[in-house]
Parts: sequence; structure tokens; C-alpha cells
Amino acid sequence: MKELSGKTAVVTGAASGMGLAFADRFARAGMNVVMSDIEAPRLDEAVAGVAAHGTRVIGQVTNVADGDAMDELGARTIDEFGAVHVVCNNAGVAGNVRGGELNVAEWKWVLDVNLWGVIHGHRVFLPLLVEQGEGHIINTASMAGHLPGHGAYSASKWAVVGITQGLFHQMQGEQTGVGVSCLCTGSATTEIYTSDRNCPE
Repeated sequence: MKELSGKTAVVTGAASGMGLAFADRFARAGMNVVMSDIEAPRLDEAVAGVAAHGTRVIGQVTNVADGDAMDELGARTIDEFGAVHVVCNNAGVAGNVRGGELNVAEWKWVLDVNLWGVIHGHRVFLPLLVEQGEGHIINTASMAGHLPGHGAYSASKWAVVGITQGLFHQMQGEQTGVGVSCLCTGSATTEIYTSDRNCPE
């Protein structure tokens, strides 16, 4: 997919960090943008900033770990724009990256956001991209998905790398016209290390 102007991108974790940078870049390229995040006040501010580029930008408060919430994100995207072309499954949390004491509740939270958020993104948006024969999915993983680590974050990112590679080969083999990418960054200046502010009680 080479032409972006007038098309629609969905970005999760879009209120700050890399998600906000993605949304801003897509808007600069002339795309409509659906910005999703769990933090409502920050999302409102981010949407206003991205909309300043002159394209249509909407915000949707979404917990990516909640399948129903992701269904609502997909439905609103289609209601507002009629199609989706780029999906950035970017929302993520850090948890205890050192992987010391194994806390089951923390593991569940990190896997629910980092892995199930991507799975729900595939479930909701992939059929739409395949049906139209065009589009691209970008999953945010990490270099932690390629390095040894005994923690929920590392486990989640290894899983994201694996399912992204699998989806890439599936889409290529079936000649769907849908591209798939996995973003594996090193240390980045984002607020992921304070993501426990959104951790459930």
C-alpha cells in the first residue's frame, strides 16, 4: 500500500509515546486517524494536537485487553470512515521487566494488554483488510522479544514477534494484499516504565 492520503489508520496506545508519534505521522501524510487509548484526558489532548494537521481525527477510549471494547473500536472506525487501511497494535505495558518474584496477577495484566491486545486487533481488523484486498498491520513488539528474559514483558513480546511472523507468511502465502510488520525497538523515551498507573487494582 503506497498511497496514504484519504485512507484511515487505527492506532492503539495513541495518547503518548510511539503511538502518538505514529498518529501524528499518519495525519501528516493525509490519513484519517482513529486514536485509541485507555487514558481519556490524555487522549483528548492528543487528538486535538494531531487534528491540527487538517485531517479527520477521532479518539476512542479503549482497553485493548477487553475484546468487547476492541469490537467497539472496530465498529466505530467503520461507522466514521467506512474502511480501515493501517492498524497499529501499539498499546503496551511494562510490568516488572526484571522478572524477579513471579506475580500471577501482574503476568495476567501484562499478557492481557501486550499479547491479547494484539490478538484482538487481528481478530477485529484483519478480516476487513483481507476483504478489501489492501492494508497493513503493524505490531509493536520490542528487542525484548529477541532476548532471554524471565518476565511477563519478555514473554509477551516474544509471543508478539512470533505471531506477527506467522501472520506475515500467511498473508504472503494467501496473496491477500495485506502487509504485516513487527516493530522491535530498543530502549525508547516513552512512559511505558510508568504504565503501572493504569494497572487494575
